[in-house]
Amino acid sequence: MIDIADVTSRSKEPSGGKNSRGGKRFKVPKASELLAGNIRDQIIRGKLRDGDQLPAEANLMEQFDVSRPTIREAYRILEAQQLVSVTRGAKGGAVVHAPSPDLIAENTLMVLQAEGVTMTEVYLARNASEPALVRLVATNARKEAPPRLRECLAAEEEALLKDPQAFASALDEFHATLVELAGNRPLRHLYNAISAIIAAHQAIVAEQKWRAGSKEAMQKTLTAGLRSQGKLIDLIEAGEIDKAVAHWRSHNEAAYKMWISNFEDTTVLEVLSRNGA
Repeated sequence: MIDIADVTSRSKEPSGGKNSRGGKRFKVPKASELLAGNIRDQIIRGKLRDGDQLPAEANLMEQFDVSRPTIREAYRILEAQQLVSVTRGAKGGAVVHAPSPDLIAENTLMVLQAEGVTMTEVYLARNASEPALVRLVATNARKEAPPRLRECLAAEEEALLKDPQAFASALDEFHATLVELAGNRPLRHLYNAISAIIAAHQAIVAEQKWRAGSKEAMQKTLTAGLRSQGKLIDLIEAGEIDKAVAHWRSHNEAAYKMWISNFEDTTVLEVLSRNGA
């Protein structure tokens, strides 16, 4: 049974505006908002788990002394947050879904596009965060990291001989693995949006240079970048934490200059639109 208390306890004061004394009124949540908030709390705390079926509407109405429209409005709130999915009909009902990390990236991407954020800002954000991630990897995953990163590096070397999209995807996987190995979940979730933007941008840049007849020159430059990745792996394996951090900071600064050239003022919206995202 869902553990929800005082769902229907509401003030009779209208929400918002001012009261008769001129003071500002508190906004009083509706019963549907309270019900949705409490169900959401049960999901976050693990009392309701992914795949659990919520009680039938009739049972909820009786348990909390609320109307069917209130139950359905609460469901709509939770559906919008992708915390439940509702099937209508005699055999229907509401099924619980665990919060998805994908929502962080999706919402971040929407905000960055709406705010007109440029690729310069995106790369600088990555350059500021990745050296700290390397320190975490070198400190906490010295044994685990080298074989996994070398596997990513081998995939990049193979993709470099194929096409820009394949290489951009493999390069993104190297950075994503670095973030994962750092073991910091907040950073990993926040990094996913930046990673998607940079991968899309790098695919565009590489393809442009491929088509412009600069394929060999581009491959030569990217090969140097892969050697730099190999050096990072060696430094992590050797336990040279400070040298690994300094090396990766220099690597990202050089990579930034190469990838951002002629795209300094290009927006995230333009990149994702051109890439079909």
